[in-house]
Amino acid sequence: MAKLALNGGTAVRTKPYPGWPQGGDEEKQWLDKVLQSGRWFAGLQGNDAEALGTLFAQRFATLHGARHALPVSNGSTAIELALRSLDIRCGEEVIVPPYTFISTVTSVLMVGAVPVFADINPRSYCLDADDVRGRIGPNTRAIMPVHLAGHMADMPRLKAVADSKNLALIEDCAQAIDADLSDKKAGTWGDLGTFSFQSNKTLTCGEGGLILTDDSVLAEKVVALRAFGRFRDKEARRSSDLTCRQISSNYRLSEFQSAVLLGQLQRFAGDDARRQANAKRLTEGVRQIPGLNHIRIAELPMKHGYYYYLLQYEPDTYANLDPAGLCKALNAEGIPVVPGDRKPLYAHPVFKLENLSQYVCAELLESYRKAVDLENPRCPVTEEACNRTLILRHQILLGEARDMDDIIEALWKVYKNIDELR
Repeated sequence: MAKLALNGGTAVRTKPYPGWPQGGDEEKQWLDKVLQSGRWFAGLQGNDAEALGTLFAQRFATLHGARHALPVSNGSTAIELALRSLDIRCGEEVIVPPYTFISTVTSVLMVGAVPVFADINPRSYCLDADDVRGRIGPNTRAIMPVHLAGHMADMPRLKAVADSKNLALIEDCAQAIDADLSDKKAGTWGDLGTFSFQSNKTLTCGEGGLILTDDSVLAEKVVALRAFGRFRDKEARRSSDLTCRQISSNYRLSEFQSAVLLGQLQRFAGDDARRQANAKRLTEGVRQIPGLNHIRIAELPMKHGYYYYLLQYEPDTYANLDPAGLCKALNAEGIPVVPGDRKPLYAHPVFKLENLSQYVCAELLESYRKAVDLENPRCPVTEEACNRTLILRHQILLGEARDMDDIIEALWKVYKNIDELR
C-alpha cells in the first residue's frame, strides 16, 4: 500500500504555512501620517529632512552600519544607478554570477555595459573568487557578487581581488537584508550595496529599493541620478533651482512606500530572530537525512539573511528526480517547497546575440560578442545547481517549531519511500 501522499497515502500536514507579505497596525499608523500630512513625496531629490523616506533611510543605514542609505524605486534600478554612479561606460565589463535573479545581469546591459559570467561556489551558491579572477580582462571595471538567498558571498577574497585589479565592487544585497560576515553587514564591503523591497523580500513595501555607500561623492551622484540627473548647487526650493548635468529619470521612492517600510522595520528584528531559530532547527534535522544538504558554509562567522532556505539533494539518492519532480512529492505532503533556478541566466533567450541586437547599439553588441561565450560558458557548478536545488521561502521560517518538524518528517518520508517514485 502506498505511503506517499502523492500516491494516495496520508499527507504529513494540511495546515498552511504563514503567508507573505504581512501587514499590521505599524504600517497603518505610518500610512495615516502620510495621508494626514499632505506630503506624499520625499522632495525634489527624495531627501527632504522631514520626509519619511529620509527617516527610513537613516534607520536602515543604522541597521547596517553605513554612512549613506539612499531609497530608490526598486532593486533593479538600484543596480543601474549604482553602476551609473561609478561612471561605467559603454562596452566595459562587469563580472556577475549566472545563478541569481535576472535583473542583476540585465541591469548591466541597461547601462550599456557587458555582463561577464563567472561560476559560483558549490557551498554557498555565491560568486567563486578564484573563478572571478580568471574572468578579469582589460575591459573589466567592476565585480558584482550576489548574496544569494541571504548567504554572504566571500567578501574578503572578492574585495582583495577587486582591490588588486583596481576594480569597483558592487554588492547585490536584494536577498540579504541585515546579513553579515565577520560582523560587517551586507552592503558595506564594497563601493556600493543595492537592496530590494519587492513584495517577496524580508522587508517589503511591494516595490522599492535602496543603495548603501560610505562614499559621500558616490552618494551625491546617486541622489542626483535618482531625480532626473539634477544636482543641487544651492538650497533649492523649486525644481528650477536644480541644475541638470546628466541624463537620468525619476527613481524616487514615494512617502507611502516609506511609511510601509517604517512599519515593517518595527517588526523586522522579531521576524528575523524567529527565522534564525527555525532555520537552525531545520538544519539540525536536515543534516541527519541521507542525500540532503543545506547550502551554507557552516564554519563562516556569518549571519545568514534567510530570504531562502536552500536545499541541495543527491539525485542518485532520490530516484534521479528533477527538482520539479521531488517538489511534487513534497508538496503533496503539505510542504510548499519549490525548485531552484531551472537554468543558468546565460541560457535565457534574451542573452543571445540575435535577440540583443534588437535592443542594444552595435558597439555594445560587438563588445558583448567578444567577451561572452554562450556556447562554452564554463560554469559547471551553476549547471549542477540547476539540477538539484530546492527552495523553502523565508515566510515558512516564520512558523512554529513544530512546523519545521513537519518539514523534516516529510523529507524523511520521501527518502524512506523513494522507491514509490522510481
